[in-house]
Amino acid sequence: MHSTTRQAEALNLALSSPPTSYRGLIVGTDLLSGQLVTHDPFVAYEDKAISSVNAAVIGDVGKGKSSLLKTWACTRQLLLDDRRVVVLDKKLQGGVGEYTALARFLGSPSIRFTTDGKGSRLNLLDPVIALGSDQPDAADEDAGSGLSRPTGQMMLLRAVLTEALGRPVSEREGKALRLALVAATRGARERGRVPVIGDIVHHLLNPSAVDAEALHRRVRELQDWGLDPAFALERMIEEDLAGLVDAETSPEVHLDHDSGFTHFDISGLPLDGPALRVVMTLINTWQANMLAARSELHQQTVNVIEEGWHVAEGSVGAIFRRNTKLSRGLGLATIAGFHHISDLPVDSPARSLLQEAETIFIYGQGSLDDALACVELYNLPAGTEETIMALEQGTCLLKVGSRDPILLRHERSPREIALTDTDTALTGMSLRDAA
Repeated sequence: MHSTTRQAEALNLALSSPPTSYRGLIVGTDLLSGQLVTHDPFVAYEDKAISSVNAAVIGDVGKGKSSLLKTWACTRQLLLDDRRVVVLDKKLQGGVGEYTALARFLGSPSIRFTTDGKGSRLNLLDPVIALGSDQPDAADEDAGSGLSRPTGQMMLLRAVLTEALGRPVSEREGKALRLALVAATRGARERGRVPVIGDIVHHLLNPSAVDAEALHRRVRELQDWGLDPAFALERMIEEDLAGLVDAETSPEVHLDHDSGFTHFDISGLPLDGPALRVVMTLINTWQANMLAARSELHQQTVNVIEEGWHVAEGSVGAIFRRNTKLSRGLGLATIAGFHHISDLPVDSPARSLLQEAETIFIYGQGSLDDALACVELYNLPAGTEETIMALEQGTCLLKVGSRDPILLRHERSPREIALTDTDTALTGMSLRDAA
């Protein structure tokens, strides 16, 4: 009997449906059906498959998380028009961030932050961040604005000062800080420059008589309100954050490279102390305000965070979480990598980031407790913990929204395999040799 290919499809009753929509970027292969798996958070949001474009990648060291982040979350994203990628790179490889080789391949510079004063700077009082609030005096009102706009300078200053003091900022200290921010901004504008954190310290120690009179207080009393904040900020910018946030933003810090790729290398910052958390939060805040200012361009940005657990603690972590919640209005998808859910406190900003993500890649977990934590957090079918513990390198479970999880093998081209190699420090091979 003669037929056509289209008609004969009905005779194959075992033909399985595609695991994902055909719209999106190639991720890999469905291990059960052998079919191609494609996914893109922005496309899935447009198709009403998810309500959040944020994603999480979870798994033990050496299971393939970084390979997925460098390919699907970076290079493949750049194939799309008006798509930009920003990476916060904490993983050290060969004395620099692990994504340095990828930045070189794309022709993009690495923006490196170090504590020796030789790296890049991002001004805590950069005018871009002021976009979060129309006036410095009104910055505290952001807390009740329903997350309608990114963090302003006052909220960021409060978060950093809380880290410096090791306690919340009191009401009187907060008032002194607001007055100092207004005076610092006004004074710098009159001198034709941008304000820096040293200006805040100066005005905390030297409040104006006009401000004191408006509060019906003596200048000495107003100065007392600001002494602890001034000394704490001064110590922080001279020790923990020296050369990082205490001067004007370096010219190389921008999102406008022709490649669409921006690499923030924070691998040189110490794990101990507040420097890493503050700089990560400051980068996130600066970026969020920059994207808000460019909202009319309708550009989509992917924010990749290696070692996402670094945002787990402190008030700066809360600011990071707040900015992340604005992803819909900013066209921003945050994709973060984590080792174990159990490492994160229940009330931490990092765990909230995991809970709000609707695209989840779960790689192998060697511990039963860690595997069970994934099953519980994402409401996976009973017994999935055994599958998670048995996952080989390069394979994972992909869960998108409320859909059933997909057993996935991440596929890479030969060039991508070379670009994602993290063994050069051990093998002695350069990126060029590997390619």
